Amino acid sequence: MTAVSDLVAVVDRLLDPSGGCVWNRSQTHASLARYAVEESYELVDAIDSGDDGELREELGDVLYQVVLHAGLAESFDLEDVAADARDKMVRRHPHVFGDERADTVEDVVRVWRAAKAAEKSSRVSAFDGVPHAMPPLERAVKLLERLEERGDADAVVASVVVAGSGAVSGSGSGSGSGSGSVDATWGTEVLATIAEARKAGIDPIASLRAAVAGLEAAGRAGE
Repeated sequence: MTAVSDLVAVVDRLLDPSGGCVWNRSQTHASLARYAVEESYELVDAIDSGDDGELREELGDVLYQVVLHAGLAESFDLEDVAADARDKMVRRHPHVFGDERADTVEDVVRVWRAAKAAEKSSRVSAFDGVPHAMPPLERAVKLLERLEERGDADAVVASVVVAGSGAVSGSGSGSGSGSGSVDATWGTEVLATIAEARKAGIDPIASLRAAVAGLEAAGRAGE
């Protein structure tokens, strides 16, 4: 047995109706969704830290989430998940496993997109497949990427800014003055800033993360 098969056996034991863990047995894919997100963020923190030991641990936590979801599933198991991932990677790398040529990173991206488009031919919109659960900044960047591929990012962003500038702000459920309010104009201005940053070759996500890290460091220094 390998460590991966050992982990599968551990999860099977946790999910065993007799003698397993009552918490694990009570979980569903939906109830575990938040943990997948949390573990992914912790993995990113580990990557940023540059600590290989921490990275190894967080990769293990993400792997555990995959194995646990596969263990809970009734119509597939971990072997099926791995097989799907294997087959997808082979399909999307025809320059490695087939006769396609891709000598540059740009060529690889082109080949990948073509293979993905063939797989997702039933999609009716360029935005299909962009998760709604993504944080707004990350989702904005992903949607802008799709628009850039289509070639009309500037026009679409401009139309959103025009529409947002005439929108009326609404109130949320916050109790403080202005707390929880929604300002469409402010939102579209931020969106336009994100689009301009991408045009200038700036990574908006990494840049904001760096600024927030500075905010935390400054706040900690003042404690």
